[in-house]
Amino acid sequence: MPKSRKRKKKRKANKHNISSRNFPLKSQASSPQQQIRRERERMLSVLNFDEHLREQVEDMFNINLKGLPPGKEPIFFSTAVFKIDNAKLVMAKIEQLPDVDLTDEDKDGGHYIWTRAYPKGHWNPMSTMPDARQIIGNIHVNFDNTLKLETKTKGWMTGLIYYMMSILGKDIKLINLEFKNPLDMLSK
Repeated sequence: MPKSRKRKKKRKANKHNISSRNFPLKSQASSPQQQIRRERERMLSVLNFDEHLREQVEDMFNINLKGLPPGKEPIFFSTAVFKIDNAKLVMAKIEQLPDVDLTDEDKDGGHYIWTRAYPKGHWNPMSTMPDARQIIGNIHVNFDNTLKLETKTKGWMTGLIYYMMSILGKDIKLINLEFKNPLDMLSK
């Protein structure tokens, strides 16, 4: 088989693998604001939530990128809580993910971190350590049948929600969504 066909086949196969970044907000073909609008429409069409949460879901896509370097976004402490059917089954599925690690299990549930390899040229000195991983989110599966997701940006929250939906299905139901600006927290 010619090399170009092999590369296309490999890219197509990789496209269907579950990975932590199957949901990028980045694309060279359109502006970041256009991408955010498309992601907003996609999320609204697939996310299971009650109408009283619409404002919070839409706020997830209210991202001011003005003055930020390409590929960067402002920090927002982001938390999403979902109702799930079976905590033990969800934990078993999450533990199969290559980029999620169990950090603690107690009487309340399991606590995981979602990581990725540091991007090339990352500012953090830890990025030069062999096999160093950057923590990009936290996942808490609680035995009261709730799933709590935490990230430091709205974009990563969107990605983590898509990631959880890819392994748990669209039936998980959003019951709470919050974004806290660290500057607002400091001014109090």
